[in-house]
Amino acid sequence: MKVEDSTLAVVRALERMGVRYYVCGSLASSLHGEPRATNDADLVAELFPNQGERLQRELGTRFFVDPEEFENAVKNERSFNLIDEIELAKVDVFCVRDTGYQASALSRVIRLNLERDDPFSQVAVASAEDTIVSKLRWYRLGGEVSDRQWRDVRGVLLAQRERLDVPYLRRWSEHFGVTDLLDRLLA
Repeated sequence: MKVEDSTLAVVRALERMGVRYYVCGSLASSLHGEPRATNDADLVAELFPNQGERLQRELGTRFFVDPEEFENAVKNERSFNLIDEIELAKVDVFCVRDTGYQASALSRVIRLNLERDDPFSQVAVASAEDTIVSKLRWYRLGGEVSDRQWRDVRGVLLAQRERLDVPYLRRWSEHFGVTDLLDRLLA
């Protein structure tokens, strides 16, 4: 199972559609920090209700897009998942609007290679700061018990510390109520 291949297939479909997106979650923290294996991929995408059929066409038979799940996710800014029939990997797509925090995160994406030394695997990835903020939020929502989430966020901090936009981190950490976690991380 190669989650990077599944991710690349979904990303290329979104790009052909002109959809703004970014890779986030464990893949993003691995690219910014300490690499680790993951069983699935997380993407944020600015999708609209009328795009479900087009997404299915772009993905072909490799993935199945459940029309009802897609419409519900887009309407309620939730997620839907895609299962790669070839790689047997899962890609979760979180539907967002270009407002508030997501407007900021979408404007700060950077292009990175999913596979080292493979320029054809370049995709839009959440910035290191947005990866940290997102991981801190998930850590809090998960009851602050996931060693993996904390290790991911520490890995990004250690690898990117000199380049991080700390005022940006503080702004959004305060917004999401995770400033205490950010302070603990920075200490």
